[in-house]
Order: sequence, then structure tokens, then C-alpha cells
Amino acid sequence: MNPLRTITVGVAAAVASVILAQPALAASFQRDVGDGVVRYADPTNELCVRADDTTGTAWVEVTVTRPGVIGIPIVIRDDNVRHPGATCAVLAAFEDTTYRVDYESYWSGRGTVLRGTFRFVN
Repeated sequence: MNPLRTITVGVAAAVASVILAQPALAASFQRDVGDGVVRYADPTNELCVRADDTTGTAWVEVTVTRPGVIGIPIVIRDDNVRHPGATCAVLAAFEDTTYRVDYESYWSGRGTVLRGTFRFVN
């Protein structure tokens, strides 16, 4: 096959794959973070945090940032004493935005704070 024909076929295949590509799947998820859960609903861009409903005090706090973007982080905190349901916030951003979530969770029965980080794309 000559080089020009190879390039033409390659470009045509690339253009066809972009045109025929399926839309991105929704990034909705629920993730266990030790003493609670973090849940994201892609259709509403809503991030919710819920501390476990357990004996004793439990709380979960997340700090949400966009890697490489300067701005004020979103902090969401939920506990099972003052607020037995989930605490939520809407993440206003464009589609396919990457977020970093740093979390801390605590349960009085263990007496220590668990920490972790994960990323997701909305």
C-alpha cells in the first residue's frame, strides 16, 4: 500500500470513530469511605455525603477540588447526630470535568480518623 493511501485510510478511520463515538457514560457512583458513603448523581451534578447511622458518633467530611484549577474548594460535612440524612452540594461545571475528593471519616467506637483520596469525572 502506498504511503498516501495509508494516511488517507488512517485519517478516514479517525474521523469515522469521532463521528460514530458513543456519548460518555454517566459518572454516577456510590463509594464507601470508611464511616460513611460519598454518592454522586451525574444527571443532577449532585455530590452527597452521608455518615453511617451507627451506635456512637460518626462523621464524614469531603473537600472537593479540581486538579490544576485555582479556586475555593467545596467542603461537605455530614454527621449522624445533628443530621441523620445526607448532606449534598451541586457541582457546577462542564461535562468531563475531573474532581479530586479528599475525605476524612470518624466513628467514636474506633476513635480514629480515616483519610483517603479519589478522583472522578462528571
